[in-house]
Amino acid sequence: MNRPALEATSCSNCGAALNGPYCSICGQKALPLNPGLHEFLHEATHELLHVDGKIFRSVQKLLLAPGFLTLEHFRGRRAHWVTPLRLYLIFSLVYFSLSALAPAQYVRVTESGNTQEDEVQAFNRLGYSGAEEVQDALAHAQHTWAPRLMFVLVPLFAYFVHLSSRGSGRNYPEDLYFGLHVHAAWFAAGAVAAAAAVVLPNIASRVVSALAVVYGLTYAVLAYRTAYGRTTSQAILRSAAVLFAYWVVTIVALLGILLPVLFLHK
Repeated sequence: MNRPALEATSCSNCGAALNGPYCSICGQKALPLNPGLHEFLHEATHELLHVDGKIFRSVQKLLLAPGFLTLEHFRGRRAHWVTPLRLYLIFSLVYFSLSALAPAQYVRVTESGNTQEDEVQAFNRLGYSGAEEVQDALAHAQHTWAPRLMFVLVPLFAYFVHLSSRGSGRNYPEDLYFGLHVHAAWFAAGAVAAAAAVVLPNIASRVVSALAVVYGLTYAVLAYRTAYGRTTSQAILRSAAVLFAYWVVTIVALLGILLPVLFLHK
């Protein structure tokens, strides 16, 4: 540390006596009040490299070692890793940003009718001029509400995990760490699939999407096994129960978003 910081005897933030480079009361680092250019560049470089290294390590462990970060949080070893909530927010932002650019192939609207005129009249009764306008409205609703919906559903996912892991000694907040980590990994896989839909031909992007689904399912099982110390067969059975219940609730919630677009639009 530079000399002016070493000469400081009290914290500039709270006034507590200093016994080292960091205040034992508020945690602020002891830095010179009037730093020179050398001190400023040194501190800026250190902070940038430290943050980047922390994010890189956390993302690597999150994606390649399912359950590792959750287990680290269970054991109280958290200082070297990005928090679960921050990882969730980072990858959810990346995913929903990329999915907004991808073609809305997952929204398909058709209306059975004897003639094209019958089809147009059916959409007119719903307040739309045609199938294309309905598709745009559904895609807009999904992009607008899905991020908020998923943020609400994560605690429910954690509750399902909590029910399935009774006897593990874990409290619900710890299950919430697990849920945030799993969703962050899912969003990362979804972001790759969304990027593939933007830049790759249709067939290739579908292959990437299928691989992303396989990765997501496998990740959930492996993460459950690692975080909760279960055997592979136990992890498969309990993860399957959690994922099925979560899938049902998610479908119902999505219908609750999309159906009003169809039937309450005028």
